[in-house]
Amino acid sequence: MKNDALIIDDLHHKYDKREFSNWILNEINLKIENGELLGLLGPSGCGKTTLLRLIAGFEYPTKGRISLNDKEISSRKKILSPEKRNIGMVFQDYALFPHLTVIENATFGLKNKNDRSRVDYLLNIVGLDSFIGKYPHELSGGQKQRLAIVRALVPGTNFILLDEPFCSLDMHVKLKLRSELPNILRGCNASGLMVTHDPEEAMSICDKVAVMNEGKIHQVDTPINLLNNPKTIFVSSFILGNNIINLKKTGNSFTSCLGEINCSAVLNKTNIKRMSISPKFISIEKSEFGNANVISKEFLGEFLIYKVSINDNILRVRTNINNLLNNGDKCFLSINKDSYYFLYPGAHKVYI
Repeated sequence: MKNDALIIDDLHHKYDKREFSNWILNEINLKIENGELLGLLGPSGCGKTTLLRLIAGFEYPTKGRISLNDKEISSRKKILSPEKRNIGMVFQDYALFPHLTVIENATFGLKNKNDRSRVDYLLNIVGLDSFIGKYPHELSGGQKQRLAIVRALVPGTNFILLDEPFCSLDMHVKLKLRSELPNILRGCNASGLMVTHDPEEAMSICDKVAVMNEGKIHQVDTPINLLNNPKTIFVSSFILGNNIINLKKTGNSFTSCLGEINCSAVLNKTNIKRMSISPKFISIEKSEFGNANVISKEFLGEFLIYKVSINDNILRVRTNINNLLNNGDKCFLSINKDSYYFLYPGAHKVYI
């Protein structure tokens, strides 16, 4: 018995069918196992919503195929209509029927309206069992999104698509609801794909995360592996928020705007061109003889984030709130001891 809920095989798509037009999606390969929540993570315009539409059945793929529960649902030659796919959809704007009550919204897709066991179960799980007579305008944002999730799962759906489901909610409600989502899906034996542009959101609740940019999947991995082994420069920058710095090979060493790089283990790899280093691994010290200048600063909880200009590079540096500098101050930057960075191409992890 196969353990894959969704399989996307060599998927390509573009809206402009001319031969030399750009691909919106290029060589997408994904597998989502039964019971798994996968986060599709990437910046705006990278192709996330297009992929969602292809899975839902709103578009024909230009090339490749999509299978759900061992059944092909999309290819260039045939496509199963959206209503026959048994896929639930949850949108960022809830898409509830304003003239229907909670219970009427919840049972909208239910064929047998007399069998409310699954409805009652789900409404109880999400805490809406005492609101069944209320209308959407009488609910909070978090309650509306809970209701949208219930409606998507009620018809016996075992696969659900979530399109930025928490982006319209305030922070407190967002944190609470997203922590509940995996338990809701597990309670219904459902798998899901959640589209988001927020790395923290995807990494906090998803079993695996697919990192996407410019129509391509850069890496599919567990959150821990993404943090410890980002395969590409983009993953390192987007997921970890790392600084990307150009390197120059001089003799048997590499130099950067932060000085000479200690990477003896990879000195023979002459194609190394850039390094990726976390803002927390760079030290900043005010000095009138410094070669760097503070451009801006922002408070981030118990830390300060400085944006610093050095040798035509703009770097982000994280420091404690007692290390106060002002915009325009000159400073020295250096790499902390007991830290690490990545070298690309190759994603070589180098410890100091």
